[in-house]
Amino acid sequence: MAITNPINLQAASWDQPKTLTELYSRMAALAGKRLFLVAGHTSPGVYKDGPYDAYIDTKKISDLYLKRVASTTFIGANVTMTDTIDFFSQTATSNPRFSYLAAVAGHIKKIAGTPVRNAATWAGSLMLKRTHPEFPSDIFLCFEVANALITVQSSDTDKLVISPLALLTTNMDSPRRVITSAGFPGFDANVLFRLYKIMPRSQNAHALVNAAFRAQVDRSQPGKFVIGSPALIFGNITGSFNHATLTENYLKGKDIGDATVLAGALKILHDEIKADDVPAEATPAYKQSLSCSLFYKFALEIVGNSANSRFRSAVGSLSRPISSGTQDFPTNASNYPLTQPIPKLESLVQCTGEAKYISDTDSGTMLYAAFAVAERGNADIVKIDSTDAMKYPGVVKVLTAMDIPGVNNINPNANVDQEEALASAKALFAGQPVAVVVGSSQTAAEEGAKLVKVTYANAQTPILTCRDAIDAKSFFPSIPDMVIGDAPTAIKNAPSRVKGVLEIGSQMHFYMETQAAVCTPTDDGMDVESGTQWVDWVQGGVAQCLGVKKNLINVSVKRIGGAYGGKISRGNIIACGAALAAHAVNKPVKMFQSLWDSAKMIGKRNPYYVEYEAGFDANGKLAGIITNVYANCGQTATESPVSAVTLWGDNGYNCPNWKVSMTNCKTNLPANTWTRAPGSTESIFFIEYIMEHIAQTLGKPSIDVKRANFYKNGDRTITGQPLKDFTLAELTDSFLTSASYRQRLQDAATFNLNNRWRKRGISVTPMKYGSTWNGNNFNCFISIFHSGGTVAVSHGGVEMGQGINTKVAQVVAYELGIPLDLVSIKPNFSLTNANANSTGGSVTSELVSLAAINCCSQLKARIDPIKNTMPNASWSDIIEACFVKTIDLSARSWIAPKTTGDDAPVNYNTYGVTCTEVELDVLTGEHQITRMDVIHDCGESMSPLVDVGQIEGAIVMGLGYYTSEELVYEKTTGALVTYSTWKYKPPTTKDIPIDFRVQILQNSSNPSGVLRSKLVAEPPLCMTCSVVFALREAIKAARDEISQGHDWFQINAPMTVEKVQQYCLPDIAQFTYN
Repeated sequence: MAITNPINLQAASWDQPKTLTELYSRMAALAGKRLFLVAGHTSPGVYKDGPYDAYIDTKKISDLYLKRVASTTFIGANVTMTDTIDFFSQTATSNPRFSYLAAVAGHIKKIAGTPVRNAATWAGSLMLKRTHPEFPSDIFLCFEVANALITVQSSDTDKLVISPLALLTTNMDSPRRVITSAGFPGFDANVLFRLYKIMPRSQNAHALVNAAFRAQVDRSQPGKFVIGSPALIFGNITGSFNHATLTENYLKGKDIGDATVLAGALKILHDEIKADDVPAEATPAYKQSLSCSLFYKFALEIVGNSANSRFRSAVGSLSRPISSGTQDFPTNASNYPLTQPIPKLESLVQCTGEAKYISDTDSGTMLYAAFAVAERGNADIVKIDSTDAMKYPGVVKVLTAMDIPGVNNINPNANVDQEEALASAKALFAGQPVAVVVGSSQTAAEEGAKLVKVTYANAQTPILTCRDAIDAKSFFPSIPDMVIGDAPTAIKNAPSRVKGVLEIGSQMHFYMETQAAVCTPTDDGMDVESGTQWVDWVQGGVAQCLGVKKNLINVSVKRIGGAYGGKISRGNIIACGAALAAHAVNKPVKMFQSLWDSAKMIGKRNPYYVEYEAGFDANGKLAGIITNVYANCGQTATESPVSAVTLWGDNGYNCPNWKVSMTNCKTNLPANTWTRAPGSTESIFFIEYIMEHIAQTLGKPSIDVKRANFYKNGDRTITGQPLKDFTLAELTDSFLTSASYRQRLQDAATFNLNNRWRKRGISVTPMKYGSTWNGNNFNCFISIFHSGGTVAVSHGGVEMGQGINTKVAQVVAYELGIPLDLVSIKPNFSLTNANANSTGGSVTSELVSLAAINCCSQLKARIDPIKNTMPNASWSDIIEACFVKTIDLSARSWIAPKTTGDDAPVNYNTYGVTCTEVELDVLTGEHQITRMDVIHDCGESMSPLVDVGQIEGAIVMGLGYYTSEELVYEKTTGALVTYSTWKYKPPTTKDIPIDFRVQILQNSSNPSGVLRSKLVAEPPLCMTCSVVFALREAIKAARDEISQGHDWFQINAPMTVEKVQQYCLPDIAQFTYN
């Protein structure tokens, strides 16, 4: 598979020579023109350079695919990175003088992902480094450390042979030159090469810092390691810093085995590394520390066994074996197809690419729309100028707020904050829509949108964080405190107390299908295909913006490509934009956002800032807790989940006295919105953080302190409800045994004792999660067709990958007693599924299943009298007989559950436990999850494979939230810096636990649930904070080495590679051999 980036030629020329002579001639003919040579064309994933006057495709030039091994190894400029890896690996194996190329090949494997390496060429990477000196090119690093010589030519006679470093400043334009090949010398066995790449995640990421070291080592004198011709090369320090020249010069002729030489080199290198401070890149302090750490690793490898074995634990990088895992779940064959472990019904067409999504919709008459957005927040809008946009080829129309025929508000509920469809007078945040540009193509719409000019006035510094809001006193209306007992007095009188603060960041939804809508005008209204989790909300929002009655808007959705809460209300932004465009041009219009645009415009998970205080006794038994919880809401507080702390904030712990203050912070960000397990994830993290603080203060394993505080049946939770199904204590005890927790805790301590620079940590997070049905309403419509007895179901939920259609189909087949293949799930439609709530909160699958059960009950009541007269008849014959007797074979059900009294608001609880074990490289901050054990109570799972997938998916999403996904905003404009995958890093296949053991609790049932099942989609995510505390244990072990681990230290999530390393407090004074 190859990555392709479409090239918009417009007036540019395109050429494809077949020989180098033709290439030279055509380059010369284009003197003075902006020229781009095309091979892999992967660079637009990083830099949007251009426009260009001419493109030359070099892929047909056979001479550029050279591969030759002699005294020098040669490789042509068109050789892809994948082929370079293979060639270097083979050469290293067959020729000892080129054995170092194995390390080079290994490093190139860390570049991007396989599809990119299959297309990208090494020469393209070098030229990208030349054009953008700040680019941390791994190819440049590899080639420079190998003393490679690059051949550049403008003709057969004009040939320069230069180093990669010289290439960066060589004149390539007059005459116009091109890289044709690279040559690599052989080296003796006494030359040591090591290459390092420290990334924000394990793969497919550019380097925070990369480094390549080479040294000729003279070991002729016993116990000495004299360095000759050293090369210390670094990337991503500054655009001009490549070699640590001062340190290289210092090391020449010196014995690196001498501790004073090591200390001297580290001091010089420390002073020599002066990194740029670039938003969303590693901080200068980390880059400086990391650079020294990597050199220290190299030095330890040179001296080998002369160094203490504890210190040699720094050598190399974390090694990851092949991932493994187990999935253990119960099933009951007597209830099949219910409880049957089957793949999702749509899984095959999704995997083959045959599943149609809204973004796939197209027609010959369709136009396309894109938003022009504000480039800064917290500023007045003086003027919106569309003159240049209208001149762009293909642009049809530009709409602003004054063109909205109805109400400029995407939210159809008068009880929630207004959100303008298009900003009219003030830009509240960078990325806010200010205009809709309609074009004949997606490119025309998007490029035209970039040309809309906005003039601002009264621009103020944007408020971006909770602490910014606290300083500015920028809050939404106050929320009443939750007060239980007298927490201040209880804490004052408690034998022990802890006090602290914590912060946790945001998270992008990162769905596979971004926001999309297709709107088609009809003779009496509009048809809307929307990628939404809430059909009713889209229907109301579009009607409101267009100024028409709601019944004139027909909304449908068959499936969406992931959502995680980001398409509950936020889909209205896109649906209303597309609808306004379709209304204005009276043609079908599609709006399909790029990931980049969606990231800039759509709100995300709420960040939090929390102050806490707790009192407890010598066993850690809680006396009282006080928390001040600040939620960063963005421009509106409509979807703030801060009050979730009053529902899930106790987790499984009985504390008699609480005072919880909740504040919604008003900031200049997009309206933050529901994101998988909103509020519950953070609330459980808050209390787990406090419990960890208490445990460290007492010097006890945290699970023992947590276990001492567990509820008992009959206790009342913070909602005031008595517990009658609390099984977490027994579940935790059996889990600790099955996960071998005590032995692994001891093993981690032994490992830490034996390793100075590698540390392990292990942590257990138990969970009580209350399922809330109140406030939800869903429906279901089922039709049975005669002439075969097939069944069609349309329910009020939305299939977004969670398997809701599979569960509903299994329930219907079970209830009607028919084969599963007779059941077909149809799209959610605003007519058949009118007024249904949003799909979210993990309860939709069970509630639409409950609605389906009611439908089946109605149908069976009509069918059974006929069935009883036909004891041996087939289902098809029975249905045909019902049809002949004119029996209604359709049924509709409406479910709006409400609980009252002691049963409110939690309908039932589910439970789970997670144990996470990590290993940490103290010097770099890199870490990996060596093992994770998860058990979750699904009751009697309706569909075990679907539920296991939900558990695993929630866990991985949580791991990203807590470790690698970090959002950064530009401080003066408020613009999102981490809007693309270049800087925003969700976990990938090598970031999951190495040993991943998932279990659905056996022999469980739920008399309060639907068909004895329990919800599953969101609760497992709440347990993934265990990775934070496992890392904290590993960090504590590192700090113990310098007597800094005894006292509590604050950690903030996400626990990025940089944060983890900095929390370990490494310093060059600690970098010794013994």
